[in-house]
Amino acid sequence: MVDDREAKRSLGRTVHDHGAPQIDMLALRAYRLARIQAELKNLDAAAALFAEPNHIRYATGVRNMQPWSMHTSFRTSFVPAEGRAVAFEYGGSEHLASGLETIAEVRPAPPLFYSERNRDTGALDQRVEAWAVEIAELTRAAGGSRLAIDRHVDHFSAMALESAGLELVSAKTALAQAQSIKSREELLCLGASISVAETAIHRLREALEPGMTEIGLWSILESTNAQMGGEYLDTRLLSSGGRTNPWYQEATDRIVRPGDLVALDTDMIGPFGYDADISRTFLTPSNRPTGAQMELYQLAYEQLHHNLELMRPGTTFREMSEKSFILPDKYREQEMAMVWHGVGLYGGWPTVVAKRYLNEFSDDGPVEPGLVLCCEAYVGEVGGAEGVKLEQCAVVTETGASLLTTFPFEEDLLGRQI
Repeated sequence: MVDDREAKRSLGRTVHDHGAPQIDMLALRAYRLARIQAELKNLDAAAALFAEPNHIRYATGVRNMQPWSMHTSFRTSFVPAEGRAVAFEYGGSEHLASGLETIAEVRPAPPLFYSERNRDTGALDQRVEAWAVEIAELTRAAGGSRLAIDRHVDHFSAMALESAGLELVSAKTALAQAQSIKSREELLCLGASISVAETAIHRLREALEPGMTEIGLWSILESTNAQMGGEYLDTRLLSSGGRTNPWYQEATDRIVRPGDLVALDTDMIGPFGYDADISRTFLTPSNRPTGAQMELYQLAYEQLHHNLELMRPGTTFREMSEKSFILPDKYREQEMAMVWHGVGLYGGWPTVVAKRYLNEFSDDGPVEPGLVLCCEAYVGEVGGAEGVKLEQCAVVTETGASLLTTFPFEEDLLGRQI
């Protein structure tokens, strides 16, 4: 049975002068670094080099212009299999990594966006080559020549690292395994982000009325997150009326009309950088729901809760897929392929698919306590008038699963209106 005890344990985001439990950021960083280093040892890698900002943050706790650094290669972090990291930070911002117990040294980062071959000579950029020699020296000092890299280490930088004598391996699996199981402190960080997201959803629901635009409604999510210490939203997935079908349509200036369904997915990176991923669908007042709207909503609700109950320790991702809810035929063409996914600093591994999408390449692995999954449901017929999107976040416990989300469902769409 899925309960909501974890959701009730969420804490505030500031330090108090009384004896209430706190989020211990030292414990948080120590746990995450240890998880990464344990996986590096499993890979027989002396170290890892991360260029993706969320990987850097997970391993070291350093945050530096996160959204910009996601599309501009200007910083990396060297993480040995034992000991503290070396941060290569953007010139002038080195102080952001100073003073953290996870960091042994801060060095200026080379401009990796210049990492390419000279068209005439075929030579790599000398600044990148010099940096690659630095990384090779650090790797050998860490006890070997095998270096795990994430996918944000670009092709020409990787060539420079290999030219410096390093054996490169992918850090993808190591990162996925490390980040999948959450500590107590991570659950509290997730709870803080979810509290902000649910406040934003409440404000949106209260403000919803005919004449508003989709982008105006979405801006309530964005502004609430910023006001309450959050960071950014990964998407703008909010749609209304006929734009709720099919799913994955981002907010526009469409004007919401009476009786429209409005569906949203927060994808909200809140306080501490953790992802609050919640979906809800609302009915625009002052109309009563139609029979077709209620059918969509009730099927999505049934699908969601059936699949949540499959989150139990001792099973596997593949077994969950095999037992996943099967929608009626007319809705199956547009069902969500991904009905569970991991979440932490972003939506991540594993991706657990609906039964019809299961194949030999699908993610598999054990369902273990501490695994946090978002469970998704979407119901909409091809060519239908509207669709319904719902999503909950839960953590696997020793006996089942416990919800991290608490936002209620719509009683009128469930046919339970008083």
